[in-house]
Amino acid sequence: MPAREVRVKVVADPALRRADAGWRHTARELLRAASDYYEREFGIRLALQAAEDWPVQGTTTSSVVLMHRLKHAYPRAGGALPYDVVIGLTQQPLNFYRGGRARADRFGNCTEGLGNYIVSHVGEDFTYNGELNHDAAAIIHEMGHLFGAVHTDDRESIMHADFDLRSGFDAANRAIVMGNRLCPFAGGLSGRTGGEPVAERRP
Repeated sequence: MPAREVRVKVVADPALRRADAGWRHTARELLRAASDYYEREFGIRLALQAAEDWPVQGTTTSSVVLMHRLKHAYPRAGGALPYDVVIGLTQQPLNFYRGGRARADRFGNCTEGLGNYIVSHVGEDFTYNGELNHDAAAIIHEMGHLFGAVHTDDRESIMHADFDLRSGFDAANRAIVMGNRLCPFAGGLSGRTGGEPVAERRP
């Protein structure tokens, strides 16, 4: 039995729903891959609570804008609702020069609570067979931020800002995630203080 269960809602924007009619399968498989990784490495299970349409309007090339819209649409993650984390999946043409192609809302910690939101680009259909693809690795990376992991200059680490397809945590970030794995999640947007937004730069 894992030491921690994280309740996750996954939502897909219109761009992804238009591009991939089977997006729910891809979303489940991406979360299954990330959960398998976190349960094996840290004793953390990612439990899918719901997969639904994200009614975000308009197009953007910025994950900053999408993160703002995700928080506005689902303002109570980590609070009274039955999920701790909302992952917004997109196929909008995000530009890493304008806020990255993936983003976590904050570096989590035990004092202020763990982070609650991830925006991530989905580039392809995915069925998990024990191997990660870039999209699954991105979710693992962003989930690391929610548990407090930071960017590293170690190019062998999945927490490097410009990583290729890597799957190992560096020792320092592994210790951070292990130290924070039982911390409470922040209670949505109300009463939130501190925490830096996290931008990613992926080609």
